[in-house]
Amino acid sequence: MRRRTVVIVGPAVLAVAVVLALIAGGAFRGGPVVDAAPVRLGDLEVTLPATGVFETSGVDLAFEIPGRLADVHVTEGTAVARGAPLASLQASDLRAVAEQAEAAAAAARSDAARARAAVDAAREQAAVANAALRAARAHLSGVQAGPRDPDVRQADAAVEAARLAMEEARRLLAVQEQLYRQGAVSGVQVDAARVQFETARAQYEQALARREALRAGAPEQTITVASEQVRQAEAAARAAQVNIRQAQAVEASAAANAEQAAAAARSARFRASRAQVRAPFDGVVSRVYLNPGAPIAPGVPVLSMVTEAGWITADVDEADIGRVAVGQRARVTADAYPGTAITGRVTRIGRQVDVRLGTRTVRVRVDLDGRPALRAGTSVDVDVIQEAVTGALLVPLDALQQDNGAGAYVYVVLQGVLRRRAVELGPRGDEFVVVRHGVQEGDLVAVGDPAVLAEGRRVTVRVLP
Repeated sequence: MRRRTVVIVGPAVLAVAVVLALIAGGAFRGGPVVDAAPVRLGDLEVTLPATGVFETSGVDLAFEIPGRLADVHVTEGTAVARGAPLASLQASDLRAVAEQAEAAAAAARSDAARARAAVDAAREQAAVANAALRAARAHLSGVQAGPRDPDVRQADAAVEAARLAMEEARRLLAVQEQLYRQGAVSGVQVDAARVQFETARAQYEQALARREALRAGAPEQTITVASEQVRQAEAAARAAQVNIRQAQAVEASAAANAEQAAAAARSARFRASRAQVRAPFDGVVSRVYLNPGAPIAPGVPVLSMVTEAGWITADVDEADIGRVAVGQRARVTADAYPGTAITGRVTRIGRQVDVRLGTRTVRVRVDLDGRPALRAGTSVDVDVIQEAVTGALLVPLDALQQDNGAGAYVYVVLQGVLRRRAVELGPRGDEFVVVRHGVQEGDLVAVGDPAVLAEGRRVTVRVLP
């Protein structure tokens, strides 16, 4: 496992420089050689190291229809926007089929419209036939029912009026004849009166004949003719209904054909539109599996894409997972990108311990700030920041001694002599520890084998860089 990162900020104070000058002048020479490091004022980050992988959302892209690959418009690593064309099938045949299907659908729609018009015409003819049937039945009923009282009264009135007119014409004729014998009028006037009388008598006889015919009722022949007219009208009405049903059947067939043609056109358009694979989101082409000319089967991947934005999946030791919390900041580095550090935040902690090759780890997700230039699958180092201390006195961990029951202490070099100092410790990293009390900035603390270090021992100091 990597060592935890410790960041120290701030130069050593003037006292360190003075000590180093004394050592260079030989002031601390004598006794065994002991490494020493100055106590420095700086910043310390306490981090939890882990390893991880940069992950993205990815998808394999395939055609929905079979065909032959005409072109791949991108290469691996190409950044594309959502909707951008990525690959195409040879689509000339598909377009021709779609055009033919559209034409067939248009013809079927025209046939269906004509069939609907034929149904409307058949209904109009049926309406006419039904009206004629009603009229024929009414006529037959009238013929069979005989004269009505109003008609008889009207005929009687006509006979009486004709009789009165005839009697008046008879009286006028008698007067004209008398005057003719007396020489008062000419024969022409008598003849005119006679013609008027004969006409009035003929009209009277006709009125009598009509009244008698009305009272006698319609003759059998008239009833027979009226009945035949009804039968003919009924046959015409039935035929009109048959025509309606036939027209409706033709209309239903035409509508079904139109729907089938429309479905075929939609299918052809769908197939033609699926002759191209387009980017489902903004991202990067990660793989191209097939080359132009290759046969294509539905669902077989042609290329794959990943999103540019991603996250880190880190494996944290089971023993350390209790130190990780959602919201903690993290720093990510990668050997593939030396000198580059990416910041992020812990957003998810797994609920399962993964056991692999004797290790027990828990998966932790770190969402990154911005869109880093990392490739999917890049191995990274993750430092989950536990605590950050600024302006603290920092002592190397190698200088720290531990006395059972007496707490921690260090050996401070004073004019070439080791002096034991008890210290109060703060947070620690992998290389340094924060000392709250017991030393001050610029003190030299001995680093080395505890068996060599002892209170009051004179030593030769070798200052570590």
